[in-house]
Amino acid sequence: MIGNSAGRPVGLRIRLAIYGIIILLIVLGMVAARPPSRAVIEVGPLGGSFHQTALQYQKLLAARGIELEIRPKANSLEILADLADPASGIDIGFEVQDASAYAGRGVYSLGKVQLQPLFIFASADLGRRITLTDLRGRRIVMPPINSATSDAAMRMFQLYDITPDNTSFTYMPLGEAAKELRAGRFDAAVFMLAPENEVIRRLAAWSGVRLVSLAEARAIANHMPFLLPTVLTRGIYDVADGIPPSDVTMVAGAVDVVARDGLHPYLIYSLLEAMNEVHRGATLVSAAGAYPTVNGTDLPVHPLAQRYHLEGIPWIYRVLPPMVASFVDRYLVLAVALFVLAELYRISQYITEFCVAVMYWRRRRADIRAGSPSGRAAQ
Repeated sequence: MIGNSAGRPVGLRIRLAIYGIIILLIVLGMVAARPPSRAVIEVGPLGGSFHQTALQYQKLLAARGIELEIRPKANSLEILADLADPASGIDIGFEVQDASAYAGRGVYSLGKVQLQPLFIFASADLGRRITLTDLRGRRIVMPPINSATSDAAMRMFQLYDITPDNTSFTYMPLGEAAKELRAGRFDAAVFMLAPENEVIRRLAAWSGVRLVSLAEARAIANHMPFLLPTVLTRGIYDVADGIPPSDVTMVAGAVDVVARDGLHPYLIYSLLEAMNEVHRGATLVSAAGAYPTVNGTDLPVHPLAQRYHLEGIPWIYRVLPPMVASFVDRYLVLAVALFVLAELYRISQYITEFCVAVMYWRRRRADIRAGSPSGRAAQ
């Protein structure tokens, strides 16, 4: 009795120690798996479409406990390079360019979210029906030289033999360029923006310019696969006044939201939800439900984005608090594996005991049949 009473506290202490270790491991696991409270998104110049979209994401992510820091970038063509650089501190960005060179560099698409047409406004003084070739030898203004707009526009102009050798190109910020065009200092301006952008709306309604329609839009898109042909229909801005006065055939870039490798699943799912909230409706050049989409991107699609577009948010992130959901998401497979191993070990013990019992029973039967002393004793 004394030995038994002394043994119970020892066994109890061992069990409590094991439970304590398990609880400690769970706490440490939850801390390690906790979702981030902050992320950094890199956008184009202040006031541009990327910046305006990021502001919408910022509000929606704040409701999920994530602070989204917005970093403007004058050279929007460098956003992908920054995302591919682990030392840049950039988590998310936008691209509307030829991104094929960044496939396999740790940068993933979360989905294309909107079409941004390449708007070409030409002075009404050039005539009623202006074609792109009419701009050769003219004065053209567009956003900064390293912007996605200027990169796409210059590639397109080269298809028409419009180059800096025969045409004057000037680069300046969006608002400034629009003012200079209105002042008559340029013959044309090029902007790649969402058609709902206020600068585009005001220019489209101004009688001093005409929107240039591209009869060769499909051919241009064939030469520049990151662009798509689209149409801005007559009266889309104002039916009564007929703005624009006729259908305008254009090419457009599909904006891709991109993320670096290794982002926390909760951040990815929260951003995907924000993208869906902001972009699922109809726009002036796309139908409701057309975006977001993971189709047509040059970059590999993030596995979680692929899963989200097929199934939506996993139930654990819909039902459980973020920290608990993150813990379950990270360690569920490990927990299941440990449980299976423990069960296999327990079953193997039962099998071993059963085999030993069978062997002992067979030996006794053999001894009894042989009439051995041990057999008679057993009888």
